[in-house]
Order: sequence, then C-alpha cells, then structure tokens
Amino acid sequence: MMKRYRLIILLFILVMLFISFMMIYFGVQQGNKQQQIERKVDYTYKNFAKTNSNVKDGVLVLAYHRILKKNAAVEFAQDVSKNPQLQQYNVDQTTFMHQMKWLKSHHISVWSMDEFIKHSHENTISGKHVVLTFDDIDTTLPRNAAPTLYDLRLPFTIFVITGRVGSNLDGEQLATWQEISKLSNHPEVTVGLHTNDLHYQEDNKPILSTTSISKKSIISDYKKSYNKIKNQLGITPTVFAYPYGSQNVTLTQYMYRHGMQGIFLLEPGIVSNDLPNILQGVPRFVVTNTNFDELQSWLKK
Repeated sequence: MMKRYRLIILLFILVMLFISFMMIYFGVQQGNKQQQIERKVDYTYKNFAKTNSNVKDGVLVLAYHRILKKNAAVEFAQDVSKNPQLQQYNVDQTTFMHQMKWLKSHHISVWSMDEFIKHSHENTISGKHVVLTFDDIDTTLPRNAAPTLYDLRLPFTIFVITGRVGSNLDGEQLATWQEISKLSNHPEVTVGLHTNDLHYQEDNKPILSTTSISKKSIISDYKKSYNKIKNQLGITPTVFAYPYGSQNVTLTQYMYRHGMQGIFLLEPGIVSNDLPNILQGVPRFVVTNTNFDELQSWLKK
C-alpha cells in the first residue's frame, strides 16, 4: 500500500512538472512573437475615474481573457514566460471572484448583451452599468469563471474563435464545442464571434489591420465563423469582437449591413448616449489583476 501511495505521489509530481514545462514552452515561443506589440499597451487606466468624474450615465464594457487558478506551477510560468496570456491577459481566479462579488455587493447594474444593445441603440442609458465579456474562450472560462457568474446570476458574453475551438492558441487550451455548447445553453450567456481563423498577427500587427489580406478573404472568414456558430450551437450570432481590438473598416461596414448589432474593440471608453454609431465600435476595458480599482472608483461615485 505504501509503495502504491509513493507511486501516486511521484506521478502527480511528474504531471505537475510536465504542465509547468509546457506552459513555459508555449509562453516563450508565443510570447517572443508578441512581446514587442504588447509592450506598447497600457492597461493601467491611470486617472480614468478622475478624468471621467463628470460622466454620470454610461456603460463600462469589461473584457476578460484567461481566469487561471493561482498555484505554484502558474506562478513559476509567469515568472519565466513573457507570454502576455500569462501576464496582463490573465486574471487569477481569486481576484476575479472578488471583482464579481464586489459588483454584486455594491449593487452595480450588470446588463446582458440584449439590454446593452437595446439601450445603446435607443439612447436610453441612464445611470452606471457594466457589461461582462470574454474573448477567445479557453478552458479556464467554463472551469474557473462561469460557476461564479452563474452563482451570482451575472450575465456575460463570450466571443468564440470558431476555427480554433478545442485547439491550442498562444499557450491557451481553447474550450471544445461541447464546453461552449454547455455555456450557450445557460440563460445568462450570449455567444458572439471572434473571427474563424484570423486571430493572429503578422510582423507584430493584427492581420485584420494589415493590407496583406484581401476583402474577399476577410468576408469569407466572417461567413465561416457565422455559419459555424449557427450549425454547432443552433443560434444566430448578433455581436462580434475584433481580435486584439484592431478594427477593419471594410469588415465593420459589411457586418453591420448584414445583421451584426454590436461590434466590439479593445479601446477604453464609456458608452453613453451622446456617441454616434457607438455600436459599430464599442470600447472595452481589458481587465487585469491590478486595474479593477480604477474602474471601481468610477462606478461607485
């Protein structure tokens, strides 16, 4: 019995070491490719609350990526890797839970996507509100984030990279169609598009912001993404989020003419009634482990 127990412990240690190695490997490989562009991004939102203290009616759309459990393997990988998915695009599970519980305990209005689209379209935004969104949809969402959101009854929207479902992307293990289907069946969840196969960069620039891809290819990718969501989940998507937040004017115009009700970026800003055509380029805040306090300061004023 003792020998068997020791074998189990040894196997557990080996598995943990393997996981750490793989996280570090993918982090270094993918992080080196993205490091230059990621260094230019400032997600501190310093003085945001002070600068916008006069805005009394508006919506903060929050963007999350990875919700990782904080453990020794993750901390070690973060220390060694330069992968932004393990750095500024990661919020640890405990911090995320505190953020969501703060919204609930302070009676912050969290709108569903339908509510957000309706009020933005009709220019009837009154008071301060939040919309929760998640990009890419890796396995940490259904495992580490969704249970908290369900328990607190907080609506949220997921933007799916339809061509990469179930695969590894920049060190992220993306959720399977089965996991995404389970999410989509929950009444609190809205499913949106995040391209089919255009979630990558060329020379440190999002491919959709370059001239190396044709209009025909862009529209074709969008149609593939749209049809995959319909075929896999049986729903008609009405919202889209740009990878890396970089907008393509041609694609935006096409999508808006063909039924997309909301198109989302990754630029900070407050959605209010005095912003024309805001649904064609909705600003969002990338939430990190350290910048939520600045957003809290505006929400509670």
